[in-house]
Amino acid sequence: MNPEELAQQIERRSFAYYLNAMLAKVPDNIDKRQGSIIYDALAPAAMLMAQQSLAMSDLVREIYIKTAQGEFLDYRAQERGTQRQEATAVQVKAKFLDGKGHYLANVDVGDRFASIGDDPIFYKVIQINEDYTGILVAEENGSRANGYLGQILPVTPNDQLSWAEIIEITVPARDAETDDHLRERLLKSDTWIAYGGNVADYLNMLSKISSVGAGQVYPSWQGGGTVKLVILNNDYRAASQELLTQVKNEIDPPDLEGLGYGLAPIDHTVTVVAPVELKINVTAKVQIDVQATIETVQPQIMQQVESYFLARRHDWANVDKAKGRGYALAIYRSQILTEIMKVPGVVNASLPLLNDKEDDIYLHFNNDISELPVLGEVKLDG
Repeated sequence: MNPEELAQQIERRSFAYYLNAMLAKVPDNIDKRQGSIIYDALAPAAMLMAQQSLAMSDLVREIYIKTAQGEFLDYRAQERGTQRQEATAVQVKAKFLDGKGHYLANVDVGDRFASIGDDPIFYKVIQINEDYTGILVAEENGSRANGYLGQILPVTPNDQLSWAEIIEITVPARDAETDDHLRERLLKSDTWIAYGGNVADYLNMLSKISSVGAGQVYPSWQGGGTVKLVILNNDYRAASQELLTQVKNEIDPPDLEGLGYGLAPIDHTVTVVAPVELKINVTAKVQIDVQATIETVQPQIMQQVESYFLARRHDWANVDKAKGRGYALAIYRSQILTEIMKVPGVVNASLPLLNDKEDDIYLHFNNDISELPVLGEVKLDG
C-alpha cells in the first residue's frame, strides 16, 4: 500500500462508516433506528471521527513531496535546501518627451507613472540612461505587466512632460512558482551537489536570480577558470542587454573579475551571454472543414504552434544525459503537425516544412553558440 492508497482508505471512513460500526456493537434488542436515543447519542461522535479521518488523509498526503501542497511543500523544499521561486516585478524601458517631441531630461529616479486603462499598472523610475530614456520597475509582482507596451501617465507631477511611453520590456516578470513546478524540481533525479563553483553551483546561482528564467553552463569554455553562462529571461526568450549586465554584476562584477566579489568563486572568470534566437518559419498545407475558413483557423493554428515552441524552450536548459553534461534540442515536424491537427476545423494537414526544408531542425549547443528556437511566420495553404 502506497501513501496515496492509505490516504484514500482513511477518507473512506465516512460518517456512515463510523456510525454503522458503533451501532453494530449495540445489542439488537435496543432500538437503533434514526431518531432513537442511541442513534442520536452516537451520531455526533461519528461525525467528529469522519472529520478527523479527512484531516488524517490530508496529513498523510502533506508528508510527502509527491502529494504535498502549498506551505507544506514549501517546508519540504527548505529541507532540500531550496525554496519556492517568488513572483517578480517587470522592468521596462520608457521614453519621455516634451511638447516639441524632444527627449526630456528632468525625469528623476523615484518618479512614478501608471499605465492607462481601468486597472492601471504603477511603475517607479529606478534609472535614467544617458539617452534620457528610463528604466522603470512595476510596483506589483507577477506577469500581468509583461503584456503592456504603450503610453504611461505621470503620477509624480511634471509640467514639462508631454508624452511618456513604455517602448521595451527589458526584464520580464514571472508569477510565483506553482506547486507542480516546485514539486518537479524537488523530485528531479539528475541532481548534483552544488559546491565550489561546479556546474550545479552555477545553476543554483542562476535559480536564485529572480529575473533569470533558465540558464546553460559551459565550464572551461576558454580554458581553466573560465565559465560561460547562457541565460533566458522569464518569458523564455533571449536575455536583454540590461539583464545580462545585471546577472554579470551579481555573479562576477566586470571591474573585479575573478576576485570573488560576486557569487562566483575566486579565480573564476564568468561570461554571461544570451543565446542566438533561431527564427523558424512553418509552412503547411491544411484541409479545412466546410464550416471553417483559413482566416478563422489560422490564429488558432499559430497559437498552437507557438505553444509548442514555448514548450521546447522550457526544455532548452535540460541536460542531455546521452551527452553527459551536454545540451540538445530539436524542433520536430511531426510534433508541429500534431499541434495543427488539434485545431477545430482542421480535418487534415501535410507534414510542415521548416524554413522551407523537409527536415527537422536540430539546434546547436557548444562553446561558441547556443541557439534558441522562436516561431517565425506560419504560412498555410488550403
